[in-house]
Amino acid sequence: MIKIQGSVSKGWLHQTAGFNFDERYYFDPEYKWDQDHAIDQYLDQRFAGYPIYNMESNLGQIEHTLEKQIIVGGIQPNLIVGLAAGAKFFCDADKDSDIEVRPLAQLIQTPDKLPTVAALLESPLIKKFDAEIGRLQSTKPDYRIIPPYFWDTSGRATIHGFITTSMKLFGEEIFILMMDDPDLVRELHGWIADVYRGLIEHYSALANLPVTSVHVGECSGTMLGPDQYTEFIVPFANRMGQELGPLRWHSCGDSDHLLEPLSSVENLHILDTGSKTNVSAVRAEFGEEFEINIAPPVDVLLERSDPEKIVTWLDEMLEGNNGGPLKIVHHMEPGYSLDTILRIHDILDQRNIAPKTRLTKR
Repeated sequence: MIKIQGSVSKGWLHQTAGFNFDERYYFDPEYKWDQDHAIDQYLDQRFAGYPIYNMESNLGQIEHTLEKQIIVGGIQPNLIVGLAAGAKFFCDADKDSDIEVRPLAQLIQTPDKLPTVAALLESPLIKKFDAEIGRLQSTKPDYRIIPPYFWDTSGRATIHGFITTSMKLFGEEIFILMMDDPDLVRELHGWIADVYRGLIEHYSALANLPVTSVHVGECSGTMLGPDQYTEFIVPFANRMGQELGPLRWHSCGDSDHLLEPLSSVENLHILDTGSKTNVSAVRAEFGEEFEINIAPPVDVLLERSDPEKIVTWLDEMLEGNNGGPLKIVHHMEPGYSLDTILRIHDILDQRNIAPKTRLTKR
């Protein structure tokens, strides 16, 4: 079975329709809902008949999204950890939010001084999110409140991966420490696992949203070799799979060299990988019934690209998939060719592979 789901970036929405994403958008959930509702209406008209929606890149699931749901703390997972630990927040009207670089770098050599889960739960940021959830549950009982680390009603929690989070919080020195002090890196990654689990369990209980699975965005993992991945990523991935539930694992870009270590991740149910990854190699490693999620190549989607390249990519990717469960995901960015994006949907519809059906929120 093959599916396709598209989404649009904040940069594209700003450039195309003038939507702005200021600090209030991230910290005022009702204001965010109003803006997201306006974006939904715009996309309903702009992409009538195409499954292209307003949601975080590759995280939301339209079939689990309600018209009456309010997202509290709709900020990327590792940014929440950094903000709860005291990092500064940055946002621009035309792009995703971020935090200051390496906010915990001064603690990289003293992991015993890193904030505990209990301390983070007492931070002003987390207390603010908690209060918003309680207020909205009381004042808007007909709305489903989606807490931090979740994006829809499915119960799929979302975290960043371990090297992705450690590089964000501690800086590039983490790569040197893999050689100079591997025990320290493992201790830091253990702290990251503890923090994510603690925050997810806290918000799952507070919002009465049981965890059904976990999306792990190991965006920086492709910079590691297989041995490093096995040593510094796989053990902590296994912890997440054992303690929280089935994993959907995201690996940016060409991940062929990581397929062997990823095959040893326990409770891995979906591999969400970059465009240069060989789908037939994934099938060979994980089997015909394993679900693959894949994004089209950036160099094929750019406005300056040969429009026929997308046909070649689709043909090669579908052949390599060999009829297994697969989901194509794409995220519209400034500089991408809208014609190419829509052509992907048109081709799949014309070939009776994936119908060009736009779902509506329940």
